[in-house]
Amino acid sequence: MGAPSDIPNLKSMVRSEPKLFHPCRIRYSAAMPNGLLIVLVIVTALLALRAAVRLLAAGFAHKDPGGDAEQGLVIFAESIRWLNVPWGAATTAAGLRRGGYRGEVLYWRWHSGWRGTLVLPAIMDRKLLQREAERLADFIAEQRRDKPDRPIYLMGYSCGTFIATRALELLDEDIHVDGLALLAGAFSPKRDLNPAADRVRGQVVVCSAWLDGIVLLGTLLAGTADRTWTPSIGAAGYRGPACEKVRELRWRPAMVRLGWLGDHFTAPATRLIATRVWPLLRHAGDEASV
Repeated sequence: MGAPSDIPNLKSMVRSEPKLFHPCRIRYSAAMPNGLLIVLVIVTALLALRAAVRLLAAGFAHKDPGGDAEQGLVIFAESIRWLNVPWGAATTAAGLRRGGYRGEVLYWRWHSGWRGTLVLPAIMDRKLLQREAERLADFIAEQRRDKPDRPIYLMGYSCGTFIATRALELLDEDIHVDGLALLAGAFSPKRDLNPAADRVRGQVVVCSAWLDGIVLLGTLLAGTADRTWTPSIGAAGYRGPACEKVRELRWRPAMVRLGWLGDHFTAPATRLIATRVWPLLRHAGDEASV
């Protein structure tokens, strides 16, 4: 029996019914650009990495209780503050305290957080490095005038070694510090240290390790703080003109027990600072290399 011609086709009616609006079924006509998505992923990953590193650093850090400013001043010129973490600050201060130092420890900042996170804008900006070296030199001169008898020691870590060295080169002839320590230095190994050493009453301690990839390959590819493309002094050791005040502290496997693994980030290890760097910095040594 055939269907009456006036009965509507139910299948066609269902198809012709308007679809109800459902917010979960919305489809965007334009997908997010791949470039923007990649940037968002990178930024998110960096923020997560920064948070994780800061939490890890805080777990191992010990707040320096402070010292007697009359007993001395150690100025610690920071490394590039990657992820805005003050690398080496806590371990260096703890090492100095363990080594018997009772004076003041000053963490010297010389660049902004964004430069440190991106790294290259800090190490490649010659005007910034010169300006910050001049600022440090002015500060040292002021401290020496205010308290002429107080010992002043200068320490630099990574790119901060160049700031410290250049600051000493800029000092007047009558201004001196009592010691200089260069930890994992990021400037040319052939740079003459005599002009800086002339402003140091004691020793210039140079710590170096061939396993330090950052100042070995990093500065070979991106350049050193004094704009040479070579493994830095922190990897190769001092290769410049003879300087009687230089005392080289070269990494050896046995130094792992001191916390220095030969890499960049453990160069300012607490036990290393306490048992090797601070004694050399404070007292005149008999050997030119240890």
